[in-house]
Formats: sequence, structure tokens, C-alpha cells
Amino acid sequence: MRRILVVKPCCLGDALMATPVLRALRTTFPDAEIDVVVTRWAAPAFDGHPAIRRLIPYPEQATLPQIARLAHQLARERYDWGLGLDRSPRVALLLYLSRIPKRAGVNVAGRGILYTHRVRPRPSQHETELYLAVAAMLGVSPQGLEPEYAVPPDVCASVAERLGSVTRPLVVIHPGGAVNPGSTLLAKRWPPERFAALADRLHAEFGATILLVGSSSDAEAVSGVLHAARSPLLDWSNRLTWTELAALLSLADLFVGNDSGIGHLAAAVGTATVSIFGPTSPLLYRPLGPRSLVCAPPGSWSLHEARDLRRPFPIPDTLDIRHVTVNEVARACAALLGPAGASDVP
Repeated sequence: MRRILVVKPCCLGDALMATPVLRALRTTFPDAEIDVVVTRWAAPAFDGHPAIRRLIPYPEQATLPQIARLAHQLARERYDWGLGLDRSPRVALLLYLSRIPKRAGVNVAGRGILYTHRVRPRPSQHETELYLAVAAMLGVSPQGLEPEYAVPPDVCASVAERLGSVTRPLVVIHPGGAVNPGSTLLAKRWPPERFAALADRLHAEFGATILLVGSSSDAEAVSGVLHAARSPLLDWSNRLTWTELAALLSLADLFVGNDSGIGHLAAAVGTATVSIFGPTSPLLYRPLGPRSLVCAPPGSWSLHEARDLRRPFPIPDTLDIRHVTVNEVARACAALLGPAGASDVP
């Protein structure tokens, strides 16, 4: 029986973009044992995934001694293959020190030298396509680009009961995001007053119920929307577990938010999604759900290479997320809601 180790440390959105690799592994090698190394922060993205045998904690601060200790532990497992779905040289080192004979990963500026099979990212290549290219080096056939997340039926039923008989369409808005371990880039957030204006438009034109979500780090953004909006809003921020959030999104007619992991979660549960980008590349990071649209400044579509968001960098005016207008986002929402005002969600 083939034993496979997948290393995808961070973050939630990136982990969800890696789920098509797990689907491809499960389909190509249905009897394989697949373990995933991931940080505690990003682990919820893999909750309940049918391809995964177990999750193994990756160090939150991956120092070289911590990598060596983890590799010593992994070497005892005698994995046949290792897939490094990250640009970090520490991921390549971890798989090398784990004594895995076949190791495929991302080669950036020669950092993938410790892999036996290396893939160099192409300009404008989406992260999911890159991860699948890594898996393909070991003979794994792609099975679609869409992310996946399985919502437990009992959780879905519980959230549906909490919702009650809300007026459709139900639109979930996440005005925050952009805060991850070691990386905070608030320039990825569309202004709260624009989310408020959008909510007012959707309520007036479609009779939509607008529900706000977010974590504690999104409190200021959520408060700004609540203060600026004229229409009634439901505030469920900081009240949901990750799985409950996934259930809510699966019940919604539309999700609207910034470039964040929640947008990828919405796509993973099959919800129509409008994502607003600015200083990051939609070519590389947009949600790949079947009904996903992106609103971004023209300059954002010219970003062809990945950027390390853990390091501060100047953001030119051409990438300012404020170039995205309320009218533009409202048109994208209307295109997904359709003339009836709601998608086919019970």
C-alpha cells in the first residue's frame, strides 16, 4: 500500500486551494494512506476530508531545530512519496530529512534542489494548477480545479434551524480578512462603507437578507459596515465555528468578500461567490468555484508572480482596492443572483 505525505503548512485559503490535489490522489490511488502536515491555523480547511488519514502538526514558527525534530518523527513512518505544496525551502528540507525516496515540490530560485521531482511556477499560473503540477510529477491525474469541503449534515441542519425562514436571497458578506500568522495586509480590504452601500443595493433591488460574518480580527470592518448601512443587517460575526461557517455558506445564495480564505470556503461548498481583489493577484489566488466572479483593478490582473505577504511592500495606486466600485460589485452580484433574485438553494 502506497503511503503519501502532503505538506501544506499555511494558510486557510491556500489549504483549500490544495484540496484538488487530495481529490486527485484519492481518485488515482484509492487505497493509498495519505497524511497531511499543516499548521494549527490552517488545519480546519482539511476537517473531515475523506482522502486524509490524519493531520500532523507543522510548527507555527518553523525553526530549523523544529523541522529536524519533526522530520525525525516522520522518518519512522516510512512514507513512499512526499509532496511539498509550498514555496518554502523548509518544506523541501523537511521532506528530505524525513527520508522519503520520492519527493515532488515547487522550485523557486533554486530552493527546490532537495526534491527528486521539481516544478517551476509559470507566470499567471493559479496556485491550484501549480499544486496539481507537483502531484503530476508522481503520476497523479488531475480531477478538476474546484476546491472541496464536506459540511457535516448535522451541522448544516443546526445552522439552518438558527437561520429560520429568512427572506431569500440570503447574501453572506465578509468585509474583513487579510490577517494570518506572520502576515497582515489590510490593503486587501475593500472599505466598509462600500460593503454597506452594496448591502443597501442588494436589499433594495433583490429584497436580500444580508448577513455579516467574520472573526475577532474583523471586528472593526464589521462595525464599519453596521454603522454605515441603512438597511437591516444580521451580524453573525465571531459567533460561528469554521464548520458552522461552511454550513452557513452552503445555505446562502451568494457570498461577497475580499481575497481571503472564506471566499475559498464559499467556493468549496458550491456557493456563488464574488471576490474583491486589490494588491494580490486574482490570476494566482482567485476562488475556482463553478460560480465565482472577481472584481479587481485592471492592474491586479497584471500581477503574474507570487509575492511573499509576510514582508512589507509598497502598494502602487494601480493596485488600490478602492478602484473597485460599488456598481462593479453590484453588477457581479446581480449576474450570479439572476433575474429571480436567488440561486437554486432550498
